[in-house]
Amino acid sequence: MKIILVGIEYVGTTTIANMLKGWKLEYTGTPFYAGLMHDHMKFPHSSGHPDDTTLEEQKQILNLSPKLKEMYQRYHMYYHLHHYFQRDDLTVGFHIEEAVLARRYFDYGLDGEIFDRKNVVFDGIENRIKQITSDQIITIHMKAEVSVIEERMELLKDNPDHSNSPLIKKDIRDVMHDYKHFVDKSNIGPKVEVDTSYDNPEKTLEKIIDLIKPYITKRDLEK
Repeated sequence: MKIILVGIEYVGTTTIANMLKGWKLEYTGTPFYAGLMHDHMKFPHSSGHPDDTTLEEQKQILNLSPKLKEMYQRYHMYYHLHHYFQRDDLTVGFHIEEAVLARRYFDYGLDGEIFDRKNVVFDGIENRIKQITSDQIITIHMKAEVSVIEERMELLKDNPDHSNSPLIKKDIRDVMHDYKHFVDKSNIGPKVEVDTSYDNPEKTLEKIIDLIKPYITKRDLEK
């Protein structure tokens, strides 16, 4: 079972990814590979290598030039491709999220650049995934109403998990459009959508499980 959870910040991707970890273990008897989920693409809030970046480290990353930011994230993504050799993977955002944030907020990966995120790197990541595995990757596009994202931004404005977030309220609708563009562009497997505007995380998880069950591999169903 290989899953990418994707959606605008504050939509709940990290919360649901952690819940999916528990569900996978209970449902199949085996965890995602090494019991991990990969949630490292909300630049500069890279986490898990080997631990969350501190505020000081995030400032250092933000002070990198666009060229060095681009290199950092490109190497970062290509490193994570090796997880697709395993039977399972659970990743938040990955190349979809990185393409959205790079082009809108960090001034790299733009049209015509050698490492254009709209085509060159995005397509390269997906082509390499298909070389590594014949498994389909289930993309779960999580959405919410603009007003709900605005409310969550205000509620969580002092939450360290959103420190140095580039997202601003006036961009929400456009950023949502960017996510949809790259989800639509992706062709590594089936896609499902879930709206998190009014359901609690438990109900959202139930909906996601119902949506992905038709795509769960025979090996996992046998478990």
